[in-house]
Amino acid sequence: MTLVCYHGEIPYKINQDRADEILEVMTNLEHRMIINCIKNESKSVFQISEDTGITKSTIYRRIRELNKKKLLILSGEINSHKRKVVKYKSKICKIMVILDKDMMDVTIFSNLKN
Repeated sequence: MTLVCYHGEIPYKINQDRADEILEVMTNLEHRMIINCIKNESKSVFQISEDTGITKSTIYRRIRELNKKKLLILSGEINSHKRKVVKYKSKICKIMVILDKDMMDVTIFSNLKN
């Protein structure tokens, strides 16, 4: 199996455990919906809930799981009510898996800069 992660134009080989962890996350529908929602821009739990239709309590659980697997970029801001709002962005922007006979190629495109 070939495992490659792209940060910009530069390919990096990743280990089997990390690839398995990422692929396991992608088998969960709610994880996929959240990652797809936050792959281009940072969003709060409220915004993710509005965009996906997933309850906020479920999003908090899924965000905790994604953050534990180091798949999120966290940022914060102060809203108009002077409260801190945490925003989340996916480190993953695209995954390609190619199965051909006895071979599997996994290519992960990252949102991280070089």
